[in-house]
Amino acid sequence: MKREKELLNVTIDNKAYRLKKGLTILEAAEQNDIYIPTLCSHKDLSPYGGCRMCIVEVEGMRNFPTACTTPLQDGMIIRTHTAQIQSIRQEILQLFMSEHTSSCLICDEKEQCYLSMDTIRKAGVTTGCRYCPKDHQCELQDVVEKMGITEMEYPIFYRNLRVEKEDPFYDRDYNLCILCGRCVRVCQEVRLANVLAFKQKGRDTIIGPAYSRSHLEAGCEFCGACVEVCPTGTLVEKARKWEGITEREEVTTCSYCGVGCQIRLQVKGDRIIGSLPEKDPLVNNGQLCVKGRFCITEMVSNYQRITQPFTFYNSARAEISWEEAIRLAAEKLAECKPEEFGMLVSPNCTNEDLYVAQKFARLVMNSNQIDTGARLFYGSGFNAYLNLLEKAVPLANIKNASVILSVGLDTRYGRSVVGVELRRAMQAGAKIITIHPREHSLSLTAEKWIQPLPGEEIVLLEALVKLTGTAKKHRTRQILDEQTARFEEDITEVVDLLKNATAPVILVGSEFLQYHHSSRVLESVEQLAENTGAGIMPLPAQNNLIGSLLMGAYPEILPGGYSAKNREKRVEIKQKWNSRLPAPTSQWTAESLMSGQKLKVLYLVGEVPPDTAVQRAEFVIFQNIFPPESAHAADLILPAAAFTEIDGSFVNGAGRVQRVRKAVNPPGNALPDWEILCRVARKMGKSGFDFSSAKEIHHEIAAFVSGFKNFNKPKRHARPLRIEGKLNVSQPEPDGIKINDKKFPYLLSTSIVENSYRGFPLSSRVDGARVIFEERVLHISPEDAGKTHISEGEEVEVTSIQFKKTWQVKIDEKLPRGMLRITLPRAAVPGANPFPVKIRKRHV
Repeated sequence: MKREKELLNVTIDNKAYRLKKGLTILEAAEQNDIYIPTLCSHKDLSPYGGCRMCIVEVEGMRNFPTACTTPLQDGMIIRTHTAQIQSIRQEILQLFMSEHTSSCLICDEKEQCYLSMDTIRKAGVTTGCRYCPKDHQCELQDVVEKMGITEMEYPIFYRNLRVEKEDPFYDRDYNLCILCGRCVRVCQEVRLANVLAFKQKGRDTIIGPAYSRSHLEAGCEFCGACVEVCPTGTLVEKARKWEGITEREEVTTCSYCGVGCQIRLQVKGDRIIGSLPEKDPLVNNGQLCVKGRFCITEMVSNYQRITQPFTFYNSARAEISWEEAIRLAAEKLAECKPEEFGMLVSPNCTNEDLYVAQKFARLVMNSNQIDTGARLFYGSGFNAYLNLLEKAVPLANIKNASVILSVGLDTRYGRSVVGVELRRAMQAGAKIITIHPREHSLSLTAEKWIQPLPGEEIVLLEALVKLTGTAKKHRTRQILDEQTARFEEDITEVVDLLKNATAPVILVGSEFLQYHHSSRVLESVEQLAENTGAGIMPLPAQNNLIGSLLMGAYPEILPGGYSAKNREKRVEIKQKWNSRLPAPTSQWTAESLMSGQKLKVLYLVGEVPPDTAVQRAEFVIFQNIFPPESAHAADLILPAAAFTEIDGSFVNGAGRVQRVRKAVNPPGNALPDWEILCRVARKMGKSGFDFSSAKEIHHEIAAFVSGFKNFNKPKRHARPLRIEGKLNVSQPEPDGIKINDKKFPYLLSTSIVENSYRGFPLSSRVDGARVIFEERVLHISPEDAGKTHISEGEEVEVTSIQFKKTWQVKIDEKLPRGMLRITLPRAAVPGANPFPVKIRKRHV
C-alpha cells in the first residue's frame, strides 16, 4: 500500500504512466525515452531552467513551465512536442546560435565537409571550415540537429572575445559559451570551490573568476569538473583538444596517490586520450583531482616511452630483442651472490607485480634484499606512519565528523577529492582546525589555522597531547616554551573543541614527513587520536603503499605482512613455494644505497634512485616506462607497461583492494613488470614463475593475504593495515643549531616531490604539471627578498652547516618572513629538515 502511495498517475503525450513521486517532468521523460531538448540541465546539478529549451505544455497550467524544474503531480497531462512548443524552442535555439559560431551547425554541406577532412599534416589543424575541437561531441550541435534547424533568421553577433590559453590544463573560448551556467554550478554545488561566477551584465555577460584573476590566482584546483559538464566547445582540455570522439571507456584505479579514486579511461583506437571520474560511492564519488583528471594521458601516451629493450656497447645505445635482454639479465644475476644483489621496487606497482618481485628476490636470488622507495620518502617516521595506517578510517568518516584536525595537509591539487569532503563537512557544521606552516587550501576556510614555524609544530602537538590526555587541568602556558607561547589561546580553543567533539577525525598530510623529528610528530598524532577518540586518516603519497607491505616487498616483512623472523610463516611459505627461504639476517635496505654499500647487481623495478646510488652497483637493470634521466645510469633497460596497460590490483590508504584494468596494449614490446620477472626467473631455471596472467598471481596471493579471493570483483572493504614487527629506519641527528641563530637567520623547509609515477615527477612529462608543481625553485618572502636585494629569477646560494646549494628564486607573498621553501626530487634533498640557513646572491 505504501508503494502505491509513492506512485503517480501521469499522462505524457497521450500515454499513461505510473511514475515515482519526487521526479521532475524531465526526469520522468528521460526514464521513459521521451526526448525533451535541454542545454542547461545536468544529472549532477540542481534544476536551473536557464536555457528554457525544455518547456512543455501542462494542462491546467498557465504559460509553458520548464520540465527540469517542474515536479510531477498526480493526474498531470503533459505534452512535450506540440507545434507551438516546437516553434518557441526553435526561436530560443536560434537566439543561442546568434551569439555562437554557428556556420557548421546549419551548413548544408557539413556532412560532405566532415568526410573530406583527411590531412597528412601532424599538427592540431583541420581542413575545410570546421574548427571546433568538440565537433560531434557538442550538445548544442545535437540539439540543433534534433530540432531540425537548417537556417538562421537572426543576425549573427560574434563577441570577438580573446581565447584564454594562459592556465595550464584547458583553453577557454567564451565566444562559444551559451551561458548555460553548468560550469558555475558544478564549481559551486558539487566541488564547493566557488572559483567561477557570472560576470558583467546583459550582452557583455561572461563566466570566470572574479576581478579578472586567472584560475591559478583564484585558487582553482583544476579538477576538470567544469570541462566535463560544458555542453559546447567553450572549455576544452589542451592535451586532447583534437583527439575527437572517445570510442570506449575502461574503469580502473588511479595510481597517483593513496586515495585510490576510480576513473574512466577514455580510449580511442589503442591510445588513452583522457580520463574522467567514475561514480564510485566508496571513494571519490564522481570527483577527481588534477592529477587523475589531466596528468594521465600525457604520462602514459608520451613519445618518450621505452618500447624496446636496449643496452650499451662501447657507450653506444643498442636495441636488443627480449630474448637477448632476458639472457643478459639472467647471466648477470646468476653470477651474483645473495648479499651482492639488491632490488628496489616501486609502491606504484600492482600487488601482483610486488608479489612476484619479492618472490623473485627470495626464491631466485635467495636474498631478502628487496625494498621500496617508500622507505626513503618516509625516512625516520616510517614506522610511526605505519602505526597510523593500522588505525586508519575510510574517507567516508569525514561526512559525520564534528571536528576535523588537519596536520600538514594541503588539498588544493593532490587529494582535492578530500578537500571536497572537507568543504561538505563544513557545510554540515563541522569545525576544521589546520596546523600548517604556510598558506594552503584550508587557510581561509578553516575555523582555526595555527601557523607554526618549521620545528615548532612538535611543541604544539605535544602540548595538545598533554592537555587532552588527562582529567587534570594543565595551564597551556606551562607546557609551551617561550618560542611558541603566542599559540596559547589557539591551543586552549583547539583542546576544548577536541574534548567536546562527538566524532573527531585527524587528517595527516605530507608537510612534516621529511622533518628530522617526523616520528615524534606522527607519534603525537597517534596519541592525540587515542586521547580524543578520533579516527585517523593518513593520506599516503604512494598509491599502493599498503599493498607493498602486504606483499612483503621489504627485507623485514613476508607476504601477508608477517615478520621475516616468524618461523611458523616461514615454514608455511616454504611449503607453498616448495623452496627454502633466505635467513632474515641481512641489514640491507634502500637506505644502504645512499650509505655507500656496494652491490654486484641492482635491479630497479619502477624506481629511479639518485645517480650516486646507481654508481655503487657494477651492473644495473632498469625496468620502467621511461629511460633513466642520465644516459648511462643503467646497463640494461627493460620497457615496462604502465598501469593503464595491465590487469591487477592496488590497495588504497583505507585498505580497500581495488581492481586495475587493462585499457590499451603497452607501446611497442613493453611488458608488465611481473611478466618480465617471470621470464628472467624461468631463464635461470627456477620453478614457481609460470604465471600466465595477473589473475593467477592474485590467486596465489590469496593463500597469504585476506581479501584477495575474488580478482574480478574484489569486495573493497576498508581494512586498516595489519603487519608484524618494525622496519629498520635510521634516525637523523639534529644539526644542533637553534632557531633564530644569528649566523643562520633563515629557516629552510624542503619537501620531496610526491607528485610522481614510477620515480618520475609528473612535471617531467606533463606540461601543465610544471606550472602547478614547482620544483627546484626557492620561495622567499618579499620582505626577505628586499632585505637581501634579491629579485625574482635570480640565483641565490643557500648555506647550512650540512650543505651549500644554488637555486633560482621566486618571491612568494604568502610565505612568512624568515622562512624559505623548496620542493626537490628525492635524489636532491640534502637531508631531514628544517634547516637553519643563510643566503646570499650568487656572483656577488
